[in-house]
Amino acid sequence: MIKCCVLIPYFNAGHSLIETIDSIDYDDVIPDVVIIDDGSNQIAASSVLSGYTGILRIRLLELATNQGIEHALNHGLTSLGRDYEYIARLDCGDVCKNGRLKKQINYLEKNPACHLLGSWVDFTDMEGRQLYTLKHPTDYESIKKQMYLNATFTHPAVMFRSSILDSVGLYPTDSPAAEDYAYFFNIINKHSASNIPESLVSCTIDPNGISTKKRRIQIKSRISIIVKNFSLNKYAIYGLIRSAILLNTPRSFTVFLKKANPNKR
Repeated sequence: MIKCCVLIPYFNAGHSLIETIDSIDYDDVIPDVVIIDDGSNQIAASSVLSGYTGILRIRLLELATNQGIEHALNHGLTSLGRDYEYIARLDCGDVCKNGRLKKQINYLEKNPACHLLGSWVDFTDMEGRQLYTLKHPTDYESIKKQMYLNATFTHPAVMFRSSILDSVGLYPTDSPAAEDYAYFFNIINKHSASNIPESLVSCTIDPNGISTKKRRIQIKSRISIIVKNFSLNKYAIYGLIRSAILLNTPRSFTVFLKKANPNKR
């Protein structure tokens, strides 16, 4: 079994794919990069990768038609996921920093009970200006409680053990625009999880991204996920109320609140 891969879904993303791949750190462990082209109809991943000159092995999977990120990720996991011990996530346009993969692999090696590991994340605007650092909770108990309020992991910053494919399965396909939130819930319901208290990934807030363009769909999915995982406690109750309020709140306002207080869930 190969130690690690970085799983990247792709759809018409262009040269940002190369920038993302170039940010992947390697030392003792040289990861593979698994890219799933989700039926790109303008700029195919294969044409972009023809200009890649780095040393990382690229494994490209191509879907004939656009099916959505959850289906692209599941295709990557079912096709190649079990080839690796650890699977890291990354999105086109986002970059690794501060020795991300080495630190996450070292943590998982030292903490065998942990199956899902994230980190704090820097968020920038489209011009690369720092907006805020999202500081997720680090201990398992806080993660489980605060998941009802908001995702306690940032998707492109997570690494997980491939063994969860047997115990948890694949990304749910019944949670549009919130497949990661649903998957994280499924994982932490069965396994311990944590976040490294350091920014190891920088993510761009894209006005054309899923969290902006499909905001209402995403929040409705999140409400359904909370209901599915509901437990009678103040976090679950507040999480439902909070999500209902967010249905009519523009993302620009929530970004403003996070800039003002990035530790607030």
